Amino acid sequence: MEKKKENPLRNKRVTDIAFAGIILAIMAILNFVPNVGYIKIIPGTFEITIIHIFVIIFAWLLGWKAGLLSGLAFGVFCWANAFIVGNVAFQNPLVSVLPRIFFGFITGLAFDLTRLIKKPKLRYGIDVALCVVVTAIHTLSVLLMLYVAFNQETVFETYMKTMFASMAINFPVELAAAAVISPLVILGLDKAFPQYQAIYHGTVKRKAKETLYDVITKQYHDDLLKNLGEFVAINSVYDEETVSKENPFGQGVTNALTYIANLAQDDGFEVRNYANKVVEIICGEGKNITILAHADVVPAGTGWDQEPFQMVDRGDRLTGRGVADDKGPLLAAYYAMKAVRDNHLQGDYQIRFIVGGNEESGSAGVEYYFQKLKKPQPDFGFSPDAEYPLIFAEKGIINFEVKKKLVLKHVHSIHGGVASNSVIEKCDVVMDYDPEFITYLTDHDYKTTSLRDGDLVTVTFHGVAAHGSTPELGSNAGMAAIKALAKFYTNKDLLHLYGCYGNLQGYGLEAYANSDEMGHNTLNVGIIDWDENGEFKMIVNFRYVDRCHVDEAQYNIKEHSKPFSVDFLSESKLLFYPKESVLVQTLLEAYQKETGDYKSAPKAIGGGTYAKEADNVIAFGAEFPGWNSYMHSPGEQVKKADLFKSISIYAKAIVDLGKKLEERNEN
Repeated sequence: MEKKKENPLRNKRVTDIAFAGIILAIMAILNFVPNVGYIKIIPGTFEITIIHIFVIIFAWLLGWKAGLLSGLAFGVFCWANAFIVGNVAFQNPLVSVLPRIFFGFITGLAFDLTRLIKKPKLRYGIDVALCVVVTAIHTLSVLLMLYVAFNQETVFETYMKTMFASMAINFPVELAAAAVISPLVILGLDKAFPQYQAIYHGTVKRKAKETLYDVITKQYHDDLLKNLGEFVAINSVYDEETVSKENPFGQGVTNALTYIANLAQDDGFEVRNYANKVVEIICGEGKNITILAHADVVPAGTGWDQEPFQMVDRGDRLTGRGVADDKGPLLAAYYAMKAVRDNHLQGDYQIRFIVGGNEESGSAGVEYYFQKLKKPQPDFGFSPDAEYPLIFAEKGIINFEVKKKLVLKHVHSIHGGVASNSVIEKCDVVMDYDPEFITYLTDHDYKTTSLRDGDLVTVTFHGVAAHGSTPELGSNAGMAAIKALAKFYTNKDLLHLYGCYGNLQGYGLEAYANSDEMGHNTLNVGIIDWDENGEFKMIVNFRYVDRCHVDEAQYNIKEHSKPFSVDFLSESKLLFYPKESVLVQTLLEAYQKETGDYKSAPKAIGGGTYAKEADNVIAFGAEFPGWNSYMHSPGEQVKKADLFKSISIYAKAIVDLGKKLEERNEN
């Protein structure tokens, strides 16, 4: 699946900074406005403080660094306030500052540790309990430092009386305030900000009542899980070695298409397999509602803690290559189609389910279906291969090859990457053993491992995999290798190459553009391939927004890449549907009514999905707001509850789109 929205990591960082500013501002106001942050109930006792609650909230969301920062701010504010109000005890930083720093750090560290708990409800309960525990730590540490600082005979007796009075009156109030206010604020933020919804992976995300479609689709849950396990076990990565006339995308893809065709035939649908490129499943006649999904997956890559092509049930979620992209959503949409048929909800129209065989390496299967076979275009349709609530716009995509005959000193080969639309996770450089270069890599914090074999060494650069539409979320091992070799050996070709392609938004090629609706252009180097007897080659994935002048961008890419040549390999045009269109509004309403989520808005993503390959189709689910599926990365996952809910959403969407078709026929 080609997808993803505009730079969510950057958006989250901006939100984090803004949130930090708000928290610190609130703490300052509470500290310096009399009787607001420090409340005196009984004369002669310590004041009740509520400022610690905001340290808890900040640390709960963002961890120990946020806790340390807010704890330090709390302490400094308290110390400064002590001079204003004449509180001699808290003018001592051992009493005012040190306990708050300790409190903030311990609070953030504790919440960081609970993130390791996999069961969201259990984790939430423990986190609420932590609010009480860390509040107690805060109060007791302040009292302890008062004891340390003022344990002289003349003041000790007064201190003990004050301490017990505070423990009896103030302390329970502070505990109760932290236990009630902190969780309520966290739940509010969890609902209001998608950046923070992953705190509990949707524990409090949706509270919609069970719908009619939930009731009629329950019977398919077990079948979906069983079939998804069998489907994931089929390695359906495009395999050039087994490509043939009978297997145009490789044996594994053919096996996956055959699996779906057999499943649909057993369920009584009309099924056709067209040359092992695309499978068509049909129910009914007339104007059509078309569902476009794909059976192929991206390569497994490295870094898994399980066999990638084996679905693992981890309680509330499933892991394995394809569970989220796109085998799980495909089956959710398939069982929605079956539910509509089995429950006699289908009207006078056709439901057509098209399963393609090579979405991850092109769209030749669907192109064959519509262009070669001249099959009718959809009247309405959706692709269950993106995010909810739906995708109204997708960036255009251009794949191109950069190449040049190179001579690289001391280097024999460079190989990295598995697909143009994935950030290179690992890049191997075979070269003459050069201890100074190895030292250079260590001194400049490159993430590498080395394996020496006599006079040669294989240096493996390690990065972080990510989808090609959001390269900023990954770390490109291939470009790290180019940068290191270029700078250490002062190779002008590699220096030029890194200057052109090191920037992820196209600045180095003068191919940058920005759009209010769609974000900015992105650039991902997905494959690097060179050995000393051949040409240096890079496959680049370039994505552009609606404000981009495509011809000008292509011209600049060619010109700035020289002396490297550029060959444009493929282009997927930009997609844009008005938000007020019938298709967008119908699907959005289906999602909203089935989930109760009226806050999440239609999205523009890095594109593209199968929606670009047909008329009147948009990408619709199945990743819910706030959930990270890790698609195209190790640990790909999906929540079982989300798959089940998707059956309901898709079933309602089919029925509602069908009503729109019938209304058209009547008019």
